Amino acid sequence: MKILAIVGTNASFSYNRFLAQFIAKRYSDKADIEVKEVDKLTPFCRTEMADDSIKAWIEDIKSADGIVITTPEYDHTIPAALKSSLEWLGSHAGPNVMKMKPVAVAGASYGSQGTGRAQEDMREILLSPDMSANVLPGNEVLIGQAPDKFNKETGELTDEATIKQLDGMMDNFFKFVEQAHK
Repeated sequence: MKILAIVGTNASFSYNRFLAQFIAKRYSDKADIEVKEVDKLTPFCRTEMADDSIKAWIEDIKSADGIVITTPEYDHTIPAALKSSLEWLGSHAGPNVMKMKPVAVAGASYGSQGTGRAQEDMREILLSPDMSANVLPGNEVLIGQAPDKFNKETGELTDEATIKQLDGMMDNFFKFVEQAHK
């Protein structure tokens, strides 16, 4: 099973990068998980053709069995870089590679509420007619107070309750991906 763990920010330091890397490492016995960044992707423009970075991005998404998106919350929504990277994937841009693609959403933030609003927006985008992704229902990993839950030096998630919650979501996601490919 090939899974992409997408770092949903172009920030040079991000707890969501730590989260994507933790997912790739912790669940490597269950799937081939590759961490993908959005920071070097050309911003979406409807009148422009996809360049080589975008063509590779589209192929990576197309070849994945499932996608986990780790998103921060900026001003109650997802970062612009993440939104732009997704715009290249929808039917309005041509490739329509998100149609029925299994996707899970998680996120970490500095605030106490985690990334609840950003994840809600992410799910709306993924479920829109142009995307039509197959989003894992009923599973939310909202990591608030991220500096207290990650080791800033190693990037490891250290909060046992959060790890347990993430384990549950990922177990459900692996089953969800398997079911989607039957």
